[in-house]
Amino acid sequence: MALTVDGIFALMPELFLPEKAQGLTVSVYYQVTGEGGGDYTCLIENGAFSLKREAKADATSVVVIGAEDWIALNEGKLDPMQAFMTGKLKGTGDLGLLQKFPKFFKKPQKQGGPVKPLKELVPARLALAGAGIKVTVGGESWGEGAEVAGDEAALRGLVCGLSDPGPALLGGQIRYAGDMSLLRKAWKSWSAEPEITFPDTPGGKALATLRKRYKGGASGTLEVKVDGVPYRLDFSPEGLSVRPGEVEGGAALGISDADFAALNAGKLNLVAALLGGAITVKGDMSKVAAYTAHFDADVNPAQGLLESMPERFNAEKAGDLEAAVGYQIDDMGYTLIIRKGACMVFPRLLKPCDTLLKAKADDFVAMSTGTLNAQEAFMTGKIQIEGDPLLMQKVAKSFKRPEA
Repeated sequence: MALTVDGIFALMPELFLPEKAQGLTVSVYYQVTGEGGGDYTCLIENGAFSLKREAKADATSVVVIGAEDWIALNEGKLDPMQAFMTGKLKGTGDLGLLQKFPKFFKKPQKQGGPVKPLKELVPARLALAGAGIKVTVGGESWGEGAEVAGDEAALRGLVCGLSDPGPALLGGQIRYAGDMSLLRKAWKSWSAEPEITFPDTPGGKALATLRKRYKGGASGTLEVKVDGVPYRLDFSPEGLSVRPGEVEGGAALGISDADFAALNAGKLNLVAALLGGAITVKGDMSKVAAYTAHFDADVNPAQGLLESMPERFNAEKAGDLEAAVGYQIDDMGYTLIIRKGACMVFPRLLKPCDTLLKAKADDFVAMSTGTLNAQEAFMTGKIQIEGDPLLMQKVAKSFKRPEA
């Protein structure tokens, strides 16, 4: 069913997360122009949400956007910051509130990132197995040796190390007439290092690094349900297995994508989140909490510096400065927006930017904390600036220096 402007707003009361807005009293007026548009005001009063189909000129924040663009934004076809920078979305009033406002609502998350094409997936997984097996799907084949063929979904589950071949062989989804010990050997290799497509979200990225950050020493099984998608974590003193699926009758943690990312970065108190209703726990709370001690924090110092920029912003020093500044730090992109004495930072690189800074993470951290001279870094090529270097200097002077 196609989205409509009114349908989008009608869902907001159901999607509202009151625990995220406790003690908050604000209003946002959306003026949606064009065919199918209208006036909508979202009110939050001490954590309670209400929607009025009317204008509110004195709202805390005001958004003006066309109906088609509003629908495209909610379908994920239009980037909100790109819309803001190109004038498709105009915001006035408290811009900081507009940046935070989507966090007060549940947002449907993709259950996985892009599916890897078979022509990339299968050769890589056959190399991992190191066995003489040929995989055939439809009219395409990869590898040499005993042939295993069948449905794409069943073979994906097999080579990704997520589905034991036994049930699929019995059910006819997979066909194999070779030496069964050879297939079992391949399955052992694949299941030991499963290929899992995690969501391209902060929580998904934290899930993807769990095995790498596991310090060992734990035993047992835990179900972690991130935005409603379950993952099974099997702990042993030597290693950790992470794969999709539920744990029947076992301990379970239910948590939002954003809170899971915060938990892994050491920024979320598990007990306080439980008492506040932000998470749910099934089973022994102390046992669930104990598992978290067996992981190194998912902390990127460069990312922390970029995300702390709004807290370090000095509006007096910035004066009437307005700029859109891009940061490309290794493979991480961020955009800093300074307008009307306010500062916002977004975890993506938007175009066009007034100026762009490129650097390695270690050099960016050293320069930001003062252990690397900025001019020296620029002259030696440790940082590169595309655009106006003088503007970058003015931007840098608008922020308090973080502690080294």
